Amino acid sequence: MLIQYFLEKLMKAALAAAVVGQAVSADLPDPPAVTDLSASAISVGCIKAEWDAEEGKDYELTITPTDENTGYTDNICINFEGKSKSYITGLREGSEYEIMVKELDSDGKPIDSSAATELCTTEKVEVVWDDYEYQDGWTQCFAGERASGLTAQPSWGAIQGAIVDPITNTGIMRDEYGDYCVAMGVYYGYCWDRFLIELDNGVQFTVKICDSKGWADDGEGKYHWFGGKGNGKCIIEFIYDEASLPSCVAFSGSWGYYNWNGLNFDNIRSIKKINYGEKVEY
Repeated sequence: MLIQYFLEKLMKAALAAAVVGQAVSADLPDPPAVTDLSASAISVGCIKAEWDAEEGKDYELTITPTDENTGYTDNICINFEGKSKSYITGLREGSEYEIMVKELDSDGKPIDSSAATELCTTEKVEVVWDDYEYQDGWTQCFAGERASGLTAQPSWGAIQGAIVDPITNTGIMRDEYGDYCVAMGVYYGYCWDRFLIELDNGVQFTVKICDSKGWADDGEGKYHWFGGKGNGKCIIEFIYDEASLPSCVAFSGSWGYYNWNGLNFDNIRSIKKINYGEKVEY
């Protein structure tokens, strides 16, 4: 009887501990949601997302167009800068996206209860002229020229305030409106003119003329020949910082062979002159 008494006591104690354990487990709060998530448009093809990151925590970011007709989702590239900031590239002009950030657990799996979401729309441009002749052939040859060579007006004035693009690792100069600084022929315009460029693969970006190619090799101000007459038609030349020029571009002479964190070059589908929009913060 004494043994049975002690066995019953032990069983009751074990049952009580189990009930308490369940109660404590049930009362444990879910991990807090990611806090202070914000998103802002950098350009027609890029959004910057920022949030408060806890020390020692890792995060997952996903992005989804709210309109399935936006398309070209294969171009989207998520570029983390530290654990609390990300640049999302390869997006489409004037399109809305839902950005979601989740904390990862110790096994690297996202914690659904920690999710924070934010809606953001890329820059919507106002087209003022789009009646430019389409150029057949290889127009993926994006050559360049040194920013230090722009010492005379109006080019010197047009390049002022530009910085090396902090997103793509291209070494290309970029202005306060999210535009890449370029040289183009007078067929398209002159210094300070701004354009929306769309490529055959759907990539979109904006540029600002900071130097003139004049009447160019074709005599109409459309393009220089790249690699000799009859080869590539170089319509756009990027203006770059010499100290930041990638070695592959220095060797090949063009950015057009590579994918630069979502800036994936292809032949030029269209060029449209656009008005200025809002200034951005990278």
